[in-house]
Order: sequence, then structure tokens, then C-alpha cells
Amino acid sequence: MKKLLVPLVVVTLLALAVPAAFAEWELGIGLTPGQVAGNTDSNADPLLNFHVGYSWSILYASWDSYAMPDYWVYQNTTYVDPSTGYTVQGLLAPGFLNLFDVGVKIVLRPFIGYAEVGTDYLYVRGGQSYGKMGVNFRLGAGVKFGFWGVNLSGTEVFASFTDLSAAIHQAAHGDWSYLTGGMVPTLNFSLYF
Repeated sequence: MKKLLVPLVVVTLLALAVPAAFAEWELGIGLTPGQVAGNTDSNADPLLNFHVGYSWSILYASWDSYAMPDYWVYQNTTYVDPSTGYTVQGLLAPGFLNLFDVGVKIVLRPFIGYAEVGTDYLYVRGGQSYGKMGVNFRLGAGVKFGFWGVNLSGTEVFASFTDLSAAIHQAAHGDWSYLTGGMVPTLNFSLYF
């Protein structure tokens, strides 16, 4: 962890030294193939997601909210209670999977690339929530045309920071499959302000 602290401090200080003229807001919408939600139908409707982002120099923060169907919410909130061994039934209602991420974004006009890490939270219709928070890792690349752009991102969701740390450790030793093997692709369309 100490080895990671020095580069993070350097990046933060460099970003603070850059004037606010390099700050930028973005709003967007994205589409994810419906098959990633567990629907085996090849004609499944794509999942819609909403995006808000803010970049300042190379620092980047974003919030993405994916509209998830009821069967995905049910599948991902059903679990086996470790103390009793019984299956606890999940919530059968549509919801929003919210991803709150921070990372770096590199803009070499017209190309952009970014890498982020963050937490995720599932909100279910009717005010219910799944009380557990997970973590995620995202990589993305795209093209920016003035005030609008298109990019393709891949997001990998993990149950805990321990799982993400183990995947990063494997990637550092040459095995990227734990970190990128199950990435969910999303095609994003953004407006920049």
C-alpha cells in the first residue's frame, strides 16, 4: 500500500497545479447488451444507463446508474445464509445499479481513455435497497468531437475490496483474466460542458 501512496500523492499534486480551465462536466446515456443481465434471448432489450461525470485535469469522478430488470435484481439479491445454510429469496422488482467511481482520465484529442475504481449500490423500486455494497473496476476508451463524444467501457463488479485487491494482485503478476474476464461492455454517448 505504501508503494501506491507516493504515485497517488504525485498525481493529486499535479492535478491541483493545473488551472480550473481543464475542468469539465459530462452527461451521458449508455446501452449495455441485455444478455449480461442473465437473459439468454439473443434479442433481449439492451439495458439503459445514465451517466454524470466530472474531470479536472487527469482526475475523474463519475456516477453511472444502470436500469436493471426484475429477474436480474432477484438473481443478484438471492443468497445462501452462511449461518443456517438456507437460501434467502431475493427482491423481485426492477432497480438501479448505481456505480460511484473515481480514477484518471487521459484526453489526447480526439481520443480519451480512463480507468476507475469505486463502489456500487443497488436501489430497488419501492424504496427498498440491498444493504450490501460492492466494488467495481472500469476501463474505457473513446473519441471526443468538441461538445459530444462516444466511448466504449467495460465494467467488472466485485463483491468486496478483498476480491478486487486479489484481482489487481493477479494482474500485477501477468494474469489479467481475474480483473477483465467478466467485464460488462457499455456503449456511451456523452455531452461535455
